Amino acid sequence: MLSGIIGFLPASVHAQAEAATNRWSIETDVLWPVFPGATRTHVLYQLWQKGQLRGDIYGGINIDFPQNRETEGRFADYSIASGYRQYLWKGLHIEFSQTTGMGVLQNHVTTGRTYRSFDWLMTGYAGYRFTFARKKLYLLPQFGIARVIYKSNPWPIYADKTLSTEVGETLFPLGSLRFGYNF
Repeated sequence: MLSGIIGFLPASVHAQAEAATNRWSIETDVLWPVFPGATRTHVLYQLWQKGQLRGDIYGGINIDFPQNRETEGRFADYSIASGYRQYLWKGLHIEFSQTTGMGVLQNHVTTGRTYRSFDWLMTGYAGYRFTFARKKLYLLPQFGIARVIYKSNPWPIYADKTLSTEVGETLFPLGSLRFGYNF
């Protein structure tokens, strides 16, 4: 009976109902488990849309699996993420995000100590969203930059494996390839 009633509604009402059901999505990075050895999963919500302009917010988790860094030691990170994605034209977008959580560095290359630190990282991305399978699935390649802006317990970070020049936290490039599902 409901389908009979819906059949009599104008097409714009159908479009609005479909848009309302597709405001939520979940995505995970399919590149990061391979390189750099991390996982990232987010739940997104579409805040608004006007024509091709659109704004999404998200929250999720990031985990950097323990791995050796030749200028630091064995590093792992467990954090939560939040961000905003602004679509500019079709799938073209920019994104701002931040992650906060616990960074753990074991067996520092010069001190041998373990450091536990509350870290805050900021990132900026640009990318394009490719949608397929009746707009239920999407692929999102992105490129960007990131920087740790706060570390509660900083440790020495060196420029190269000679361990002669300490540089601290610097900007670094990022790439991602996220796979998503609209529900």
